[in-house]
Amino acid sequence: MPTDSASTSYPFIKTRLTGIGWVNASGSGRGRCDRAPEWPGGTPAVPAAILKSLKGGSRFGRLDLFSQIGVAAIGLALQDAGHLQKQPAEKSDNNPQTDLNPATTGLICATTSSCSLTDHNFFNTVKDEPQLASPGLFVYTLATSFLGEAALRFSLTGLTMAVTEPRPQAADAICIAIEELTTGDDEIIVTGLCNLFNVDSKALQTSGALFLVLEKETGSETTPENRSYATLSCNPHTNVLYCNNQPCPDIFSLCKMICG
Repeated sequence: MPTDSASTSYPFIKTRLTGIGWVNASGSGRGRCDRAPEWPGGTPAVPAAILKSLKGGSRFGRLDLFSQIGVAAIGLALQDAGHLQKQPAEKSDNNPQTDLNPATTGLICATTSSCSLTDHNFFNTVKDEPQLASPGLFVYTLATSFLGEAALRFSLTGLTMAVTEPRPQAADAICIAIEELTTGDDEIIVTGLCNLFNVDSKALQTSGALFLVLEKETGSETTPENRSYATLSCNPHTNVLYCNNQPCPDIFSLCKMICG
């Protein structure tokens, strides 16, 4: 029978946590600059200064709110880890499909709400006059749409995946990211959660986005060891998450352990 103890003899999968970023109703922040956020009720809004700093490619304002908070939190996490590119990556003459990034970066997001509010808003444009259905909303009626926006905006070339969970915690998504870093091709993975609930939702956690930057435990030339917050590990039998060998039930607890 598998055990959840950190002393189990089964070799845990380990990675380094190097960046944290979030957006919620109380504002936005990064791990190296701010304390762990509170998660009050209310609708998140991306501050104008953040919008300006992350602007690039297509207009940020055309995104639905679910996508805005997700893309912004991913950008803040990458910035915190030192991986936010100022300019689009160049293309290789030998392999034009691959950006000349220092590392291949993937995106794995957990969500409970998914893009349900955007779906609702889109169907409101369909039910009365289908010929006037909004194409601007339709393109964001998938939980993974904002991951594609983030990949384009920040020149990320790794895998993208959305994990649906019954309540906001992101533990499974983080464990998947840790395993992917161990067995897959990505050198870096940005993982976390993004939710935008109806104001009447009874969800245990409120709306917002919180993302982590994880890197292979062996490290890379792009991220010095002293930029690491902690070592994250996961028991592959049980998907139990540990931060510096201490059990950690969810991403909110992890953020408090790191940021105080």
